[in-house]
Amino acid sequence: MSHHFDIRPMVEKYSALPMDRLRVVSNFEDVGLSRISRGIIFVFAAWSGPSVLAFRKFTEFLSSFKTDSLELIVLDIDCLTMESATILFSNETSRFGGAGELAWIRDGIVVGDCLWFDEREQLAQRHTMDLLGD
Repeated sequence: MSHHFDIRPMVEKYSALPMDRLRVVSNFEDVGLSRISRGIIFVFAAWSGPSVLAFRKFTEFLSSFKTDSLELIVLDIDCLTMESATILFSNETSRFGGAGELAWIRDGIVVGDCLWFDEREQLAQRHTMDLLGD
């Protein structure tokens, strides 16, 4: 019998945003990708120091924007299969691995992705501004 680790307490501990702004998901099918009008998915690896630090930095980064129109999803990396990771991160899955990966969604389609948030903050800002743009 397998037991699933609940990432919610860690998400709450390290988030710079209030928990009512985040939807924590532990099953990829529950993301409902096709139903997301505008949103950002952060793939959270509770077992990875770089992911936890990137999450903290990313939520601090988001707190400087008016993001009420965006759905903010924290997805447990341990629920991803190679197939679901490929849906979010196209050809970059070979470098995917728990360091703070992000996907920007518009009308159910991934319009941007970013591995290693710490190294790509300008890219994250551009994708976020594009989602907030209209």
